[in-house]
Amino acid sequence: MRTKKATLNAGVAIITYILAFIPVFITRKVFLDSLGVELLGLSSLYTNIIGYLSIVEMGIGTAIIFSLYKPFAENDMVRVKGYLNFYKNFYKTTGVIVLILGFLILPFIQIFIKDNINITEVRLYFILFLINTVITYFFSYKLCILNVAQEGYKLSIATTLSKIIIAILQIIFLKLYANFYIYIFIQIAINLLYYLFMDIYINKKFEFINKVKGEINRKEKTKLIKNIKALFLHKIGGVVVLGTDSIVISSFVNLDAVAKFNSYNMVIAAVQGLMTNAMSAITPSIGNLLTEDNRETAYKVHKRLFFISFWITSFIVISLSNTLTVFVNLWLGESQILAQFTVALILINLYFQMMRSSVESFKEGGGIYHQDRYAPIAEAIINLITSIILVKLIGLPGVFLGTLISNITVIFWVKPK
Repeated sequence: MRTKKATLNAGVAIITYILAFIPVFITRKVFLDSLGVELLGLSSLYTNIIGYLSIVEMGIGTAIIFSLYKPFAENDMVRVKGYLNFYKNFYKTTGVIVLILGFLILPFIQIFIKDNINITEVRLYFILFLINTVITYFFSYKLCILNVAQEGYKLSIATTLSKIIIAILQIIFLKLYANFYIYIFIQIAINLLYYLFMDIYINKKFEFINKVKGEINRKEKTKLIKNIKALFLHKIGGVVVLGTDSIVISSFVNLDAVAKFNSYNMVIAAVQGLMTNAMSAITPSIGNLLTEDNRETAYKVHKRLFFISFWITSFIVISLSNTLTVFVNLWLGESQILAQFTVALILINLYFQMMRSSVESFKEGGGIYHQDRYAPIAEAIINLITSIILVKLIGLPGVFLGTLISNITVIFWVKPK
């Protein structure tokens, strides 16, 4: 049963991911033609800045999901509801903090933008991006129960439908009005409807959520907080490493370079996401397997996943090295092409990142966060410092060379297999 659910979740996750990305690619092309490269770069920059604010979330979502596996498997809905209540309260507090932090950095937002651009509009755009993000913290806490129940495929389908609707509406209104405000408003409105629909569905599917009071004991809270503290360090490292590039490029190069990089990154993310979604889909099954405390079986599954990851990663990186620039040229035009050396550095970093996926799935499924909690901090510091130094020395390639150095010096040694 566990294998069937894992296969179903992985299969649906991959199919829905592909379906969701097709209209998104079209939207980016229409956006570039309608609003220009500066706003395209600005949009990417804001996504990364708000990603930094998400550090406040501290990785509690991952910790809660891990904590839910055992009580859900034991049908202990009092504890399940207790964890959900903790998650709900924490996420609402996080949403308020992110909103406050967003408004605090608003007067200084132009520091991250080297280009000359209308400051008033820049700030209004940022407020809308901020609102769209904060919505998530107030309405998304119940979604984790579908993953814990190994029904993540339902979440994949609903999420994909919302993304397709957003993309279609954005394409239509960009063609009609070419207005960035409308573009963002569409995303906010559909996201609200999506969370409302999912809330109604989950309440109906899991009736205990509204019937059971919910409670977790002191020992469980202590263990949960310990995991959250360790995950917070992982969260900081992940956000800095993944979010640094666009901010450094915008601060030291320009928004045009940000747009080019994110166009390449979008193609890479689309391909990488197939593997990420597959791994995420089977993580609940891994978590379920690890609750049985059968180390020999778990290790066999890990070795198989790592072997599969190696072949898939190698195939993807080699394929992209031959086709990525050609595709971007056909998709967005010659003006959006990056230098060959820069692309090579991006793909080498991709290889390191993807080879970590099977290990990360087992870490997440097993709640193994504390042992290597300082590694992502070291990775983030090295990445930020080397990227800033090298971008000043050699320009755009220096940003990705800095990321590569952080990969080799930290993660290569901490998570080699």
